[in-house]
Amino acid sequence: MLRKLFSLDTATAKRVFGLDIMRAAAILIVVDAHATIALKEYYSGAFWHHLLPDGVELFFVLSGFLIGGILIRSYEKKETFDHQLLLNFWTRRWFRTLPNYYLVLGGLIAFALLQALRSGLHHKLPDISTLVKYFLFLQNFASYIPDFFPETWSLAIEEWSYITLPLVLWIMHSLLSSRLSRQRIVLLSILFVIVSTNLYRLILAVQIPISAGELGYRGIVVTRLDAISYGVLAAYIKNYFPVTWRDDSLRRRLLIVGLSLTLLAAFTSSIVIIKYYYELGLFPAYTFYKRTFYFPAIGLSMALLMPYMDGWRTATGLWSRFGLARAITHISLISYSMYLLNLTPIMLTFIERIPTTSLAVGWLKVGLFWALVLVLSTVLFKFFEKPVTTLRERLSAKEPTQLMSEGVKE
Repeated sequence: MLRKLFSLDTATAKRVFGLDIMRAAAILIVVDAHATIALKEYYSGAFWHHLLPDGVELFFVLSGFLIGGILIRSYEKKETFDHQLLLNFWTRRWFRTLPNYYLVLGGLIAFALLQALRSGLHHKLPDISTLVKYFLFLQNFASYIPDFFPETWSLAIEEWSYITLPLVLWIMHSLLSSRLSRQRIVLLSILFVIVSTNLYRLILAVQIPISAGELGYRGIVVTRLDAISYGVLAAYIKNYFPVTWRDDSLRRRLLIVGLSLTLLAAFTSSIVIIKYYYELGLFPAYTFYKRTFYFPAIGLSMALLMPYMDGWRTATGLWSRFGLARAITHISLISYSMYLLNLTPIMLTFIERIPTTSLAVGWLKVGLFWALVLVLSTVLFKFFEKPVTTLRERLSAKEPTQLMSEGVKE
């Protein structure tokens, strides 16, 4: 009965296994980082943690690749970019992300109010004006996110990216369609977002003293509007240069380079090595780098992984044994629910309330945390996220899965 309850029919789902691996790896890295909170002062830091890439940045690139591909194919199929395409694109994106988000956000607000009612004390929620920002994804639009539901900083960046990039493409099409091909308009739109955002960060980085630190640019919408664009750039190459994209030898080389650069970026920006920057007098240069060039560096390095992972269509060999492929696909499917539930609803609201009296108790809390995340995320996905996502098929036009052959030859 329990097996049937938590089954997601992963064996019959039409998936790209390589992309499932990327999505599963991204969410596992994020949840693993939050799991260490349960250990409190007993967590001494694992060296291998400093070699892990940034799971959120991996999500950004993967989302950009998938969403960018949809946008490009829709544009090419319709051969124009108008308000109908734009509204359909937004409808499908928002049906995928907003219901889950508002359900969890509303649940957190209701829980805090009920807790205050039972205790007779004032609730610990932000003021009304700040809460309203959460419903409009403005909680970290131009400044770092408040303490409440802090993990949603990355979702706000994604949502605003889903707004800005299509709008830029629409404007570019309106202005340039009579002079440039759709392929060039797409490239120009992607480069405009990347270059303008990086230029904005660079100007701010030069104006503000280094002593102010990294400035939290990683988690602010207006300084991260390029976050998904590196994945969109990969989607551009896939759709307009399919022969190059399917070159197996090139895919393998790019995978090695991408993995090397991604791990290098993770290690050189980890806390374990910061003390050496101080000792060598390089910390000001490191701070400037983390404000500016780090973001395109990590985005492009992860984008290099996409050709190989996109070409990895099915699980073979050891991946197909012992239920490993099924587990990876399962985690990939519930990854968004895991993202929303793991930190504030489970770790900070429940697990943190259990005193960590020893290392053994800390690890028991970590185990309980993982169990709750996996079980509750599966339930949320199966009984809410999946039905709502299915509903969008009746309320919006289906988007093309392949680019039309005309105009895509190299």
